[in-house]
Amino acid sequence: MKYLVSIFFVAILGCIKSNIDNNSEQTSSPVEDNGISIFADDDPNNDVMMQAFWWDSFKDLKISNYSSYYQYINSLIIELSNANIDVIWFPPVSEGQGMGYHPRKLFEFTSSHGTKSQLEDLLAKVKSREMHAMADLVFNHRVGTDTWTDFTEPSWSCESICIDDEGFANPDAFGTKPCGEKDEGLSWGGARDLNHQSEEVQKGLKSYLILLKDLGFDSWRYDYVKGYPAKYVGEYNKSTSHYFSVGEFWDSDLNKIKKWIDQTGTSNSNQNINKTAAFDFALKYKLHDAFVDKNYSILNKNYSLSSINGYGSKSITFLDNHDSGCINRDDCDNLYSSNINEILKGYAYLLTHPGIPMIWIFHYLFSDTSGTLKSDINDLIRIRKENNINANSVLEVIETLDGNNGYYLAQIDNKILVKIGDGKFNPDIQWELIKANTGLDIWKKK
Repeated sequence: MKYLVSIFFVAILGCIKSNIDNNSEQTSSPVEDNGISIFADDDPNNDVMMQAFWWDSFKDLKISNYSSYYQYINSLIIELSNANIDVIWFPPVSEGQGMGYHPRKLFEFTSSHGTKSQLEDLLAKVKSREMHAMADLVFNHRVGTDTWTDFTEPSWSCESICIDDEGFANPDAFGTKPCGEKDEGLSWGGARDLNHQSEEVQKGLKSYLILLKDLGFDSWRYDYVKGYPAKYVGEYNKSTSHYFSVGEFWDSDLNKIKKWIDQTGTSNSNQNINKTAAFDFALKYKLHDAFVDKNYSILNKNYSLSSINGYGSKSITFLDNHDSGCINRDDCDNLYSSNINEILKGYAYLLTHPGIPMIWIFHYLFSDTSGTLKSDINDLIRIRKENNINANSVLEVIETLDGNNGYYLAQIDNKILVKIGDGKFNPDIQWELIKANTGLDIWKKK
């Protein structure tokens, strides 16, 4: 009898283990590969961009099942390709402090995010999907290896550091005393401000861009561009061929952002080149006013780069990033929203309007654990792509009504009609409803 009972329990345990194993296989089954996106092309105006990191993502428990950040992102590339993402923005890849925004050894590519070989494998996979990899360029400043000012890999002289940097006067600086020209932009107290008038610095940064291209990058994101004149962005852009470039001119003043973009059209050697794009911070703050505070009329005119004729292709539209998203940091006070429905409304705007929209991966993967937000964003990308909405699409704001029962209503390229807000609106019979959520409706012309 005991023998039969033992057999019975073994059988039951075997069934339970089988079910656990089966469930494990189901939850960890690979994403179906849809192949290279049918919308892949070489026109940035048609692109959807993704920032693929958040603050301290390299040590976040969310990626603890992977040996590094690079391996984690590598596991997502097929899924992001399936979602029709075109450009992926990566964190600074040089060895440095933490996230890499205080680069130490520019030419050393094993960092907190993973090894150089893992990075190369990741970038090769991105390229194989006909997607584009964007490198984060921290060109305003560096930190020393053992002291404040002893730059290695590459080694630069005292002329590489602005003479009015903290390293000149602080007795704790040690190392080399800065002897370069005065800083031409805003200073950065956490690291040594680079002297971009120095031929040594210019040559070094241009060599760095070549190394990044050899790794597999083809696009540039310039960090903290208020730290040095825009002509140097033009100079560095001129030095290497690239797919796309964008600068972080963090300011809510639309005219100041536009002025900076215009100034990037001339290099340090006075050559005319293509202007770089900018993150549309002016729009970010207006979207908060409109969709979080329900002041929809603020979106009537002159609120974004894309509302200026000819600047849609220079506008990277976004809700939040690693700085503003308030993840793993306590120095953040400019969050767009933590409300899932408001986040969706923001992406509904970005993905149906002019400009080049950027999705923040933390919103995409982690803000809504049910996966509904990710699914909705994928729908919005598909709507954008299928209707050929692009950076230079024509926007017509039809109506705005402020308040809890208000809404924002706009037509894009005479193809789709978008209502964002809880107020009621019913279009005429020429429009077919293709997307509906709480406070969000999108119609397509029949």
